[in-house]
Amino acid sequence: MNHILQLFLVMLIAASGQAMPAGTQSWTEEPWDITANATEEQTISTLSPPVAFNITGKEPSTIRLGDAELNYSGYITAKSACELWIWDEVAWCQYKQVAPGDVVDLIAYAPYSGYSDIYLISYSTSSINHFSLNFLKGYNLLKLTVADLGRMFVILAAKNQPSNALIIDVLPGPQVPSISPVDVKAAAPAKAKVNIVSESSKGYDVYVDGVFYSSDAADGSLDGNAALLLSADGTHTITISQRDGQGNIINKTEHTRDFKKNTAYTLRIT
Repeated sequence: MNHILQLFLVMLIAASGQAMPAGTQSWTEEPWDITANATEEQTISTLSPPVAFNITGKEPSTIRLGDAELNYSGYITAKSACELWIWDEVAWCQYKQVAPGDVVDLIAYAPYSGYSDIYLISYSTSSINHFSLNFLKGYNLLKLTVADLGRMFVILAAKNQPSNALIIDVLPGPQVPSISPVDVKAAAPAKAKVNIVSESSKGYDVYVDGVFYSSDAADGSLDGNAALLLSADGTHTITISQRDGQGNIINKTEHTRDFKKNTAYTLRIT
């Protein structure tokens, strides 16, 4: 009998040692007025769904890599499995200067069909905009409408395989006065805003539906606070993962719930 009790205590101690401190978590929500936040909404770059791109007859005459120019036929034999390019008239390149509101044609090569992830990383706003899109095997055409001023990095990830990065510098353009009022509520996409406020964890990463989205350092401050925008009227799982200096996960919590459009949610962790 004593041996059974000792074995039970050992198992209980081992289980408690593996448990992660959950702390106290609470959700609050309130209406989110898109009209009042029109400036924030209008500074979000948008990306169209990919469409199949038949490269036959549309091959670029030149591949630009920095200051170097290569012949496309010579480059294609050494291309990697996952690629991302800017279609700049007759050439493909990895850098471009544009103005806010410009549409940039992107060429993405996917080695297989299925969902892949594109990240728009804004250096000026320290924000990450994530798109999970359904690609066809081969070349795909996407249209990126840029909004944020400053430098933007674009990266494609297919089954955890990253592509090359694109750099797009969004420079101020001439101011054009509006000739008609804009219905912001009608034009804005359906979104829900999520704020994460943690008193117990600092330096954590945020995943949405299993895909890395942001971190509490995305705004330049390691303060335990993070903010993100979600597609509304749907169920999402937000995972908060904290690692130690060796990269080991020391704290991880998951939060699954329904999100409604035009609503601001706050997740508080104490």
